[in-house]
Amino acid sequence: MSYREAQVAGQFYPGTPGQLREMLNELFRLAGKDAGEAEAPVAGIVAPHAGYVFSGLQAAKAYQYLKGSTYRLVCIFSPSHREYFSGISLYPGEGYRTPLGECPVHPQGRDEALKCGGVSLSEAGHRSEHALEVQLPFLQHVLGDLQILPMVMGDQDAASIRNAAHCVRHLHEQFGEDILFVASSDLSHFHPAEEARKMDAAFMSMLETADDAQILEAVRRGQVEACGAGPVMAVLRGLGKETHRVRVLGYSHSGEMTGDRREVVGYTSALILRTDRDPGKGHA
Repeated sequence: MSYREAQVAGQFYPGTPGQLREMLNELFRLAGKDAGEAEAPVAGIVAPHAGYVFSGLQAAKAYQYLKGSTYRLVCIFSPSHREYFSGISLYPGEGYRTPLGECPVHPQGRDEALKCGGVSLSEAGHRSEHALEVQLPFLQHVLGDLQILPMVMGDQDAASIRNAAHCVRHLHEQFGEDILFVASSDLSHFHPAEEARKMDAAFMSMLETADDAQILEAVRRGQVEACGAGPVMAVLRGLGKETHRVRVLGYSHSGEMTGDRREVVGYTSALILRTDRDPGKGHA
């Protein structure tokens, strides 16, 4: 089976290794100005997935806290922007490739994920999707060599979110502190900047309390927006607020870069921190 080649290199982020590393170094330098301490181990991350010039700084604010970590497996849940399908698609090939190298699929993690309802091996949602791919250079930059579980949610209905959350919980029980979960999501789309800021503030407030049920209801009512709300809710629910808490790291919108505040896209990032140091078996 083949590696999935980078589809948005040169568009969403630089297409050559040197230029990509240069941009990542600058993003992490800027993010580091506001960095504090990760007062607990990081079990998960919420990160945006727009072009790096728009959302890369928000993503770097979260990924910088992984420096020095030794995760053996990273499970990334992404929405599907270009293909609609039922269930959760796990890439069937050897892995993903970016300008920084290869990210192989973790064999045991794949076997465990396929035990979960709604998860199947398929290229659906992986062929040209950017929301998962753009997370990989950040992970490669801070973790070096890593193995991944690339998971795309074709729909984000209640059943799919429930299945994805069950899979997060199952994988967490199997791999413990050796696994990191990434939920890929932007926030509101194409509202005036002030309206977007209010909507996104409401979403971030619910995110910080890890209230996935409240997020689900607010999304259903159109009070907040997040194209990756399903992945976010699945990771929150799967890890559980009994043993984890969320720390939101910042906010920006596309108008801050373009100067056009009539229709913006909102971005945030967050850490999901363990409050219980014995979450699972702890092996990979």
